[in-house]
Amino acid sequence: PTPGGITNGGFETGSFSGWTTAGTTSISSTAHTGSHSGQAGGTSATNGDSSISQTFTVPSGSSTLSFWYQVHCPDTVTYDWATATLKDNTTGTTTTILAKTCNNNATWVKVSASVTAGHSDTLTLISHDDNYASDPTYTLFDDVNVS
Repeated sequence: PTPGGITNGGFETGSFSGWTTAGTTSISSTAHTGSHSGQAGGTSATNGDSSISQTFTVPSGSSTLSFWYQVHCPDTVTYDWATATLKDNTTGTTTTILAKTCNNNATWVKVSASVTAGHSDTLTLISHDDNYASDPTYTLFDDVNVS
């Protein structure tokens, strides 16, 4: 795990340095702050989950994990969605911190969750697409932070 919280939480390295990716991912120049964000999913249809995840140790004195997301979902939540989970590896408990959501209003939304100082946690940011060619879904994530 990354000591002292999240590494490259704003994706400002222009890469996924510090993160583990699966499925279709890329660095986007559409950002909440700074110049970059992490994109899960693609502008053409993908099949299933694309994810960006990081395991880190919650620093002493920290109690909140937060991040911003912008979902591009022209379908319905039945088929396509953005979601996020937080697993406390110390206790083995996984919490869904962003319920499945689907909209296409291109608005940045903040998500916050409680974390326990000293624990190892894994944050997984997910974009799910049903591979239907006319409505590809992708999600931008930015400003991941532990405070």
